[in-house]
Amino acid sequence: MKEATENKDIKYAVEGFLFPDTYDIDRSYGAKQIMQIMVDNFDHRLNSEMRERAKEGNLSIFELVTMASLVEKEAKFAEDRPIIADVFFKRLENHMMLQSDATIQYALDEHKEEFSIEDTKLDSPYNTYQHEGLTPGPIGNPGLASIEAVLYPATTDYLYFVADSEGHNHYSVTYDEHLKVIEEIYGE
Repeated sequence: MKEATENKDIKYAVEGFLFPDTYDIDRSYGAKQIMQIMVDNFDHRLNSEMRERAKEGNLSIFELVTMASLVEKEAKFAEDRPIIADVFFKRLENHMMLQSDATIQYALDEHKEEFSIEDTKLDSPYNTYQHEGLTPGPIGNPGLASIEAVLYPATTDYLYFVADSEGHNHYSVTYDEHLKVIEEIYGE
């Protein structure tokens, strides 16, 4: 987690590495002990095959977890995870903004059902509408499914996605197609 401790823009150095799981915790344990258990579980769950796959994809563990945290927050359904990972990788390769609403939510530090154009202008290093590339660090603690989606993304032509009110994502190749999908879903 050297990358997390050296970057001044990171909100919480341990974020992303507290593995979401069911734990049997003794009531006498303090926060540091509990966090250590969760970090140790993360370290155990991220096996050598996954670490090697990340290395083959030129991803540091920190980048893997950061990307997986974005996928975790954007995908409500399992089938969407590898597609969203693919879209994010393509956008990064093409020097496009990720434009993830989940990063706005994280930057705002409050829950909002819908975001305004003004929200996308928020001055934050976590705002992927304003800053190219990954966020300075993870925006949550991803589970194995999101980590695996980043390690084994789908192969698509998609560059855009938008979720409907039930959380189902709709994908597009071009921006014009994306706008049409938004119109169909939200009438905007």
